[in-house]
Amino acid sequence: MGLHLVYSICFEAIKETIYTNETIRIELPNQVSFLNKATIKNTLWNIPENSKVIIDASKTDYIDNDVLEVIKDFKEVVAPEKNIQLNKIGIRKEYEWTDHIEFVNVLDKKTQQELKPENILTLLKKGNERFVNGKWAKKELQHQVNATSSGQFPMAVVLSCIDSRITSEMIFDANLGDLISIRIAGNIVSDEIVGSMELSHKEIGTKLIVILGHSNCGAINAAISGLKEGFISNITEKIRPSFEKASALLKSDEIGSNISEKTCHLNMQNSIHEILEKSTYLSTQITDGKLGIVSAYYDTATGIIRFDDLITSTLKE
Repeated sequence: MGLHLVYSICFEAIKETIYTNETIRIELPNQVSFLNKATIKNTLWNIPENSKVIIDASKTDYIDNDVLEVIKDFKEVVAPEKNIQLNKIGIRKEYEWTDHIEFVNVLDKKTQQELKPENILTLLKKGNERFVNGKWAKKELQHQVNATSSGQFPMAVVLSCIDSRITSEMIFDANLGDLISIRIAGNIVSDEIVGSMELSHKEIGTKLIVILGHSNCGAINAAISGLKEGFISNITEKIRPSFEKASALLKSDEIGSNISEKTCHLNMQNSIHEILEKSTYLSTQITDGKLGIVSAYYDTATGIIRFDDLITSTLKE
């Protein structure tokens, strides 16, 4: 009585006594993916004859279509043959047997090619608004995994800092496969990073480059304090000119409270300048309107991203 049979991979099967009858209750987890198909099928097909079974999906938000087919086959074929009485509860209306999936909200090649830099910037702004307001779009990640398994068609590449509070896919409320993320302390630029951007545009099809700085940046503050130990100097020496320029631009009574943010903004602009200076290819693509580049500033206190002007078609000095 009360014996629990736990299948840790995907669900829990519980033998319970209701009145005088023993019943096997199979509780499905919140997400049931195609990876769970074999385990679920093995469990159902090994239920003894003359059993009473409850398949409980009351806590389940997502069930993969392949798993639904397994449950359907059990209900219509296996259970009658083995004189098993079956109750299925909690399966949402959208996952009943008549369901089928004809599209998944991920970027495909046609949509990627139709997007322009300004369209992508609008999508990123709206995504950040959803993030800030707690209205994240439902991702259906398992469907997205299936839909993107044969190829990727991202819309933008984001160069951001390594700060643990800043994950581009989250703060832009992006889907799987929407963004290519490049992370380095201080969102500085190197030849390898520029090469990655060239590759992401030429071979993968991205249409926008985002240089993403943020408030309270440790790399910026390290450059301001003159930290140069070990390989850290490779980072801080690249940021230092932006700090010196910020110090010259700010009045003496403004430096204390504003120097970090001002340095960050100038460092973002310097990263854009380096990319355009290093890569004739990317510069030409921007001049031709095939690619855009923009800097943006993430406020770690509010989650809000403030974008600067989009650079496309005509390069700005």
